[in-house]
This record gives sequence, structure tokens and C-alpha cells, in this order.
Amino acid sequence: MAEIIIKNGDNFLLKVDRTELVQVDETPDGVVFQFKNGLSLMKNDQFMPSGIKQIMKNTADNYPDKKLVYDLNNPKRPVYVDAT
Repeated sequence: MAEIIIKNGDNFLLKVDRTELVQVDETPDGVVFQFKNGLSLMKNDQFMPSGIKQIMKNTADNYPDKKLVYDLNNPKRPVYVDAT
């Protein structure tokens, strides 16, 4: 089953079916995840480099049927495709 996992430190973990994610967008203050039914999750980080935001967006756009893991506290590997 393809799903989206969003982690932010040790205290926040969100798992949803991949089909629930509509898009990932860059914002001036971070990144926002848009889900179906109008739900949004925003990570505010005014120091997040634009390149990291683009990687997050491009990964969501280019792997629509894969399991994606977003680690919002890991600037070296902010998102990856999980093969399990």
C-alpha cells in the first residue's frame, strides 16, 4: 500500500494513504502539504532552503504511486521513497 509518512522530530508522525495527498507546495515560510477534503499541514521554517522545498514538491509530483517518507527535521534527507 502506498502511503505518505510525515515526521517532525520524535513527537509527530502522520501516516495517510498516498491518494489523500493532493500536492506539496513551497511557501515563503516553509512548506505546505495539501490533502483531500481541504486539510492542510504546514511546516513553518523561515530558514528552510528553497532547494529542500523543491525536492519535497518534486518528489510528491514525480512518484504518485510510491510510499514517501518526509522527515521535516532532516535537511540532508528531507524526503525519500520507501521501498518496503
